[in-house]
Amino acid sequence: MSRLLRIGILGAARIAPSALVRPAREMPLVKVAAVAARDRARAEAFAARHRIGTVHAGYAELVADPGLDAVYIPLPNGRHHEWTLAALAAGKHVLCEKPLTANAAEARAVADAAARSGLVVMEALHYRYHPLTRTTVSRSPGPAARPANRSPATRPTRTSCARSRRRSSRAARTSPRPRTRCAR
Repeated sequence: MSRLLRIGILGAARIAPSALVRPAREMPLVKVAAVAARDRARAEAFAARHRIGTVHAGYAELVADPGLDAVYIPLPNGRHHEWTLAALAAGKHVLCEKPLTANAAEARAVADAAARSGLVVMEALHYRYHPLTRTTVSRSPGPAARPANRSPATRPTRTSCARSRRRSSRAARTSPRPRTRCAR
C-alpha cells in the first residue's frame, strides 16, 4: 500500500515552485508540507503563496520535523553538503539542487552517510525526468545503432595540446579565425 510522501523545503528559493511545488501538486501521493527560510517572514509569504501548511522558524527545525519524510534543498551551493548531512542524520530522504557538493570529499561523505542510513539522496537533475527527455530517449536508437568507435573525422576537436595552443595564438594575431585542431 502506498502512503503520502511529505516533503519540506529548506529555503524559499525561486526555483522551488517550478522544481518541486507545482510538480508535487500533480502527484496524488506527494505533498509539500513545510518550508523554512533564513527570514521567517519570507517563509510565511512563500507558504501563503504556494499553500504550504507549516512554516518552521529555521532549517534545523524543519529537518527535525517528525512529520516529514524528505527534504528538498535549493539553498546556495555552499550549504548543500551541510544540510544534506543534517537531513540524513534526521532520517530524511534528500532531493538537493545541483551541485550536490563542492568536491569529491564532500560527495564521498554524503554517499557514505546515505549508505549507512539506507536513505535516498538525489541530485535534482530535473531534465532526466522531464516528459520531453523521456520521449526523446524512448525514440532514439539504442546503443547497437550507434558506432562503437568514432572515426577521426567525427571525434571532438582537441584544444589542449601545446601545438594547437601555439597555432591558435599565432593564428589569432594573423587571421580572424584561429585553428584549434591538433594535427595528427
